[in-house]
Amino acid sequence: MADRDFAALYLTMNHALVLACGNPLRGDDGIAVVLARYFRAEFCEPETDIRSSQQWTPDLAEQISQSDIVLFLDASATLPPGKVQFKKVEPAREFSSTVTHTMSPEALLALAGQLYSRRPERAYLLTIGGKSFDHPDQLSEPVRSAIPVALDLIKAALSGVSLPERTCHSQNSTT
Repeated sequence: MADRDFAALYLTMNHALVLACGNPLRGDDGIAVVLARYFRAEFCEPETDIRSSQQWTPDLAEQISQSDIVLFLDASATLPPGKVQFKKVEPAREFSSTVTHTMSPEALLALAGQLYSRRPERAYLLTIGGKSFDHPDQLSEPVRSAIPVALDLIKAALSGVSLPERTCHSQNSTT
């Protein structure tokens, strides 16, 4: 069975949500939005809900609670440029109501459970290390080179392929 056929079968049984966070006008900070566009154009099934915003906010908790799988996509200022990190995300132990603006994936999962008594069966965070977060509206070469690896990880997660708890990839090696 082709990858697309398998993914289509899987996605018809599960509601998937992809949440891209970033600002495309700030260089590599826009990588998540670029990934969401590629994914929507090349692979996305109609059942997959893809949202792009400059930050994750509490209003996403309802959509998260209605999903079976959630993928959070973001840039990282702490990873080496072009390094892709993919990890399973668990909800925070409890949601703190003092946070009202931008939120972490862990806090959003906790909020979904607290408000709607339901969380996704699986949640993952994919980040790519950025090189430049200045104002150019283009991605750096290391980040552009990481796009195929990131898209493969997104496809694998949404098609139900078993993934390790945490994986890191760079252009030269896999760890």
